[in-house]
Amino acid sequence: MATARERTIRALAAAGRPSCVGIDLAGVERRETGVAVLVDGRLELLTSAGPDAEILALATLAGPGGTVAINSPLTRPLGRCCLEDDCPCRDDPGTRSRQLERELARMRVPALATALLKVLARRGERIATAMRGAGIEPIEVYPYATLRLLGLPTAGKKTADGRRRIRRALKPLVPGLDRQHASEHRLDAIVCAYTAQLWREGRARAVGVPEEGLMIIPAATDLVPESKRRG
Repeated sequence: MATARERTIRALAAAGRPSCVGIDLAGVERRETGVAVLVDGRLELLTSAGPDAEILALATLAGPGGTVAINSPLTRPLGRCCLEDDCPCRDDPGTRSRQLERELARMRVPALATALLKVLARRGERIATAMRGAGIEPIEVYPYATLRLLGLPTAGKKTADGRRRIRRALKPLVPGLDRQHASEHRLDAIVCAYTAQLWREGRARAVGVPEEGLMIIPAATDLVPESKRRG
């Protein structure tokens, strides 16, 4: 007998409606990757995945014209042929981070340089390449940036109280979010999918440069003044 998860996935696949799929990618397959699917802005699936093949299968739920948003570096800094520690391409200090990460820093949104996220970045690039081969063009997002720029709580994600605060803040924005015990990775996946929704609605913008890689963040019109931000 099919599980509730399997039935939901089959129903979404059969419907074929443009959807927003958010993926909070883990650096390795044995750790939890959170996946969320929004259809017309409503949360229809919140689950976890492991292997690349499972993630790619869930990404196809975006359907024709849908959007897949991934929380992971999907590109390398300009000038880097790889992210290996023993490669001469790492010697230039200007190749540790990408333009998008430097832009975030100027917006007071801290982000680790891509070179410091080697394991995750390698998998992100691999997953993105596989998706493009399947006709899916993913966008890179950063849940912390989305929450911070929208003035939503960001602190305490690893605690039950912190996750409860974040979930409570997201509920008015994401209909269908009634999961009381969503893990931090699933919550991040919801934020990824919501960022994709903003992008589809013209309420998000890109930072970075196309030749190196772009990240999608909420547009300036949706930002909350820093003095009113929480978390």
